[in-house]
Amino acid sequence: MNRTIVIIALLCAACGTATAQKSDPPSLLLEPGQLKDGRTWTVAATSQGTWQNLPADLVPCGKQVIAPMEAVTRWRSFTAADGATVTQVVVSGVDAMDAFKSFYDECGAVGSVDSTVGPKNVARHDGEVEVAAMSKDRFTVLGGTVPGEQLQVFAETARTHLDAVPD
Repeated sequence: MNRTIVIIALLCAACGTATAQKSDPPSLLLEPGQLKDGRTWTVAATSQGTWQNLPADLVPCGKQVIAPMEAVTRWRSFTAADGATVTQVVVSGVDAMDAFKSFYDECGAVGSVDSTVGPKNVARHDGEVEVAAMSKDRFTVLGGTVPGEQLQVFAETARTHLDAVPD
C-alpha cells in the first residue's frame, strides 16, 4: 500500500513538472533586435488573422490573390527613432513556393520584380519596394521606408528565422 502511494506521488510530481516546463511556441515574427542596421527598432503593432483579414495597406502589391484567403497570417510593424518603418507579414499553411511564384507574377503585373539569391523576390511598384522570401512551409513579405537593399537583408533574416522555427 505504501509503495502505491509513493509511486502515485512520484507520478503526480512528474506531471506537475512537465506542465510547469511548457512554454509558448517561438514567434514566427521577427523581434526588433533582429533588424540589424544600426538603428534601434521598436514594435509598433502586432496582429494575426487570415490572409483575407490582412489590412489593405499590407497586401503585397495590392494583390489579394497571392495567397489563399483562409491562410493563417501574422504581421508586425516596426518603427525606428528616425521615423523609418518596416512591416513583416508571415503566411502559414500554404504552399510557400506557390505563394512565392504568385508574388512574382502578381507584383510583376503592376511593376517590376527581380529574383535574387535566398531566394527572394524584390518587387518595385508605385514608389514602393517589397521583398518576398520563403522558408520550408511559410511565405513572408517585408516592406517599409528603408532602402530595398536593407529590406533584402531583413528578408533573409526572416527566412532563416522561419527555417529555425519548428512546424
